[in-house]
Amino acid sequence: MADARLWIKDLRPGTEVAESYVVRSADVRKRRGGGNYLALSLADRTGQVAGLVWEGVENIAAVCRPGRVVHIKGQVQKYNQRLQIVIRNAQAVPPEQVDETMFVRASEIDPGILWERLTGLIEGIADEHLRQLLSRIFADPDVAQRFRTAPAARSMHHAFRSGLLEHTVSMTTAAKMLAEHYHLDRDLVVAGAVLHDLGKIWELELGPSIEYTDDGRLLGHLPMEVLYVERKIGELESFPAETRRQLLHILLAHHGEYAFGSPRRPKTPEALLVHMTDNLDAKITGMLQAIHDGGETQEAWTAYSPILERYVYRRRLDHDEG
Repeated sequence: MADARLWIKDLRPGTEVAESYVVRSADVRKRRGGGNYLALSLADRTGQVAGLVWEGVENIAAVCRPGRVVHIKGQVQKYNQRLQIVIRNAQAVPPEQVDETMFVRASEIDPGILWERLTGLIEGIADEHLRQLLSRIFADPDVAQRFRTAPAARSMHHAFRSGLLEHTVSMTTAAKMLAEHYHLDRDLVVAGAVLHDLGKIWELELGPSIEYTDDGRLLGHLPMEVLYVERKIGELESFPAETRRQLLHILLAHHGEYAFGSPRRPKTPEALLVHMTDNLDAKITGMLQAIHDGGETQEAWTAYSPILERYVYRRRLDHDEG
């Protein structure tokens, strides 16, 4: 019987490691006393851990390329309240031997259920022009297949298989309710929310890790989705110019601020709502994930979250009076 896999979530100080992980990043750095060391970020579907190489840096650096699965040997240590693996040896795992599901987790919600919810949101749009546009876009088999499996990010929020679909359904559902609450154009909000990250299907690609495509690095998801939606609008007869203008503005403004790569800041209530529900869903999900990643530990605080730039308080109120 084969030994059980040593998942990153199960690492403890002092553990001897002989296991395969995917390299998320690799950086050769200068040591204070002279010479180089290699700083790695290693991952599997349960989490991420730092790796350090002090000896044989050049040889191991040649093996540990970002996106590659490597079998490493080393020991777990704890430094500044964080775990790290001091690596003694590393070998590349042949691609044909890699099970990608071991390294990129999937949404806990069945993609089929999420797709039904997305379809329901689109079918619920009363504006015939917007409904026809979205129906045409998601009727494309290539778009549909990519959208069902794509992650929403490389390392930030919803960075897992079908993460884009989960995030889109979640935030669109919230945005729809808020649009009704504030008496905004519900159809425009729903359409903008559904399409706000469409370009991620061309920006990111799934393998043993989530990586940027060449188009993703050169163009980015936001320009790609705006160009695509503009082209699809051009295929429809009599699509209202004002609807086109406001929908494209939502897509261009959904990052909210210039500092976050937004070509435009939100200048309509609908655009502001899409931006803020996008941010809300990402941050709440990130916080819940930080709590979940702690497993069954009784620690009051999570590990430091680089995404949220803070520690998160894990304890929840117990309202069970039984």
